[in-house]
Order: sequence, then C-alpha cells, then structure tokens
Amino acid sequence: MADGGRYLARNWSYGEARLGWATAARSSLWARCACGREAAVDPRPWIAQGLGRQVLHDLETRLRCVCGARRASLEIRGLAEAPGAGAGGIHVFR
Repeated sequence: MADGGRYLARNWSYGEARLGWATAARSSLWARCACGREAAVDPRPWIAQGLGRQVLHDLETRLRCVCGARRASLEIRGLAEAPGAGAGGIHVFR
C-alpha cells in the first residue's frame, strides 16, 4: 500500500496458512528474519516433496539467514506487496 501498511487478501490466523496457498495466482512466499532481512522463497521444491498441505509455521526451521539465525518466519504475500529491492540472504535447507 502507498502508506507502507500491508493488506492481506485473505484473513487467517498465524499458523493456519498452508504452503500450497503460495502457489495461488498473484501470491508469493516470503521469509522474514528477526534481523529485518526479507527474501522471496520458491515453494516449488517443497511442493514437489509433498509438503503442499504443511502449515507454514512448521517449515520455518528449514530457513537460514546470513546473520546466523536458524529460523525465519514465512508469510504469503500478494505480488504487489513484494519489496522493490534489498531482498535476499535467507536460504532454504530441505
């Protein structure tokens, strides 16, 4: 949004979102570390492993940040909510 706020198309409580939802049209999967770093995450390898119905919260321990954090929160965002630059530095460990 223009004022920097976030608008989510769906209402759901934390821990309820499923990985498969990130493959919906105009959706993307993002990881955010406690240090403030954000990165887009490709859900396709996890989907290929049969994890499409997995709750996002359960996959957060599979992420590593360059700051040394061994966990990052996952969220599904609309394509318009993606940051313009500065994203990266969070890596997926299967």
